[in-house]
Amino acid sequence: MPFAPTRRRLLRAALASAALPSLFASLFGANAARAATPTRLVVPLAPGGAMDLLARKLGEALGATLRTPFVIENRPGAGGNIAFEHVAKADPDGATLLLSGSALVANITLMPGAARYDPLTSFSPVGMVATSPLVIVVAGHSPIATWADLLQRAKTQGVTVGTPGFGNEPHVAILKIRQAQGGDWRAIPYKGAGPATVAAMAGETDAAAGALPGMLPHLASGKLRALAVIQARRSPLAPAIPSLAEAGTVIPFSPSWFGLLAPAGTPAPVVDRVGAALRALSGQDAFRGQLNALGFEPADSSEQAFARQLRSDGASLPKLLAALEHASAQ
Repeated sequence: MPFAPTRRRLLRAALASAALPSLFASLFGANAARAATPTRLVVPLAPGGAMDLLARKLGEALGATLRTPFVIENRPGAGGNIAFEHVAKADPDGATLLLSGSALVANITLMPGAARYDPLTSFSPVGMVATSPLVIVVAGHSPIATWADLLQRAKTQGVTVGTPGFGNEPHVAILKIRQAQGGDWRAIPYKGAGPATVAAMAGETDAAAGALPGMLPHLASGKLRALAVIQARRSPLAPAIPSLAEAGTVIPFSPSWFGLLAPAGTPAPVVDRVGAALRALSGQDAFRGQLNALGFEPADSSEQAFARQLRSDGASLPKLLAALEHASAQ
């Protein structure tokens, strides 16, 4: 007679199966039960730019540290809002993380009504990952050879400068330069630094502005020429490139920052575990060397320090953008 499981046996089997994740979690840590399930690291820009490069290096390093595979998921579009909304609505279980820059905060000003998330309450800050200097580049074959050449063209013909979307540091830098120098500066948003860089190389725009890491390979190959880093002094990450101040233009500046966030409501032990792994990596010479080689400066940041950065940007960036846009429209 074939075996026929009784109702009691079926119930015991179901209970045992349901208890397995808790058993693994209690024995091996909160994330052990889903160790074979990849963590999705969502990037709000297209592949090929600085943020994408950082995400891939970070995912590889965090995956090894946390013993959990990381999968990079690029969700470009709508100035980053597609990715931001996706992560804000994701289950707060640690299986979905977001790597972002300041566009997360700026979009509420630049796209009123279009951002269906709150940059301060829809996410749990994990930590700042890295910063990077901004650089303005032109195609290697461009007749624009120096920063002075670009300034002159802006005043006589106007220039187009590709940026990785709206509201991030490259976009803000172009607005500040236009305010400081005069002339016709048109920021052209793309779905990431990669597409903006390709457009500059192809002559679709006169120049591009973005974080250094996405530019370095093309600078090395000669496909791009760097005119200046947007800061007061030369960067030790690219000492051959003159600073904007050195080239004669002085503006308030901020390096591009990149931070890691989880959906709001993610349990504190999960956020703490990922944050601790991130801070441990930032102290490792090998990891720091890898990021430096790509053009990043690792940031040793706590969850609280990153939360303060977001609050500071939330208080200042919308006002700054509104003032710059108003001044440029006059």
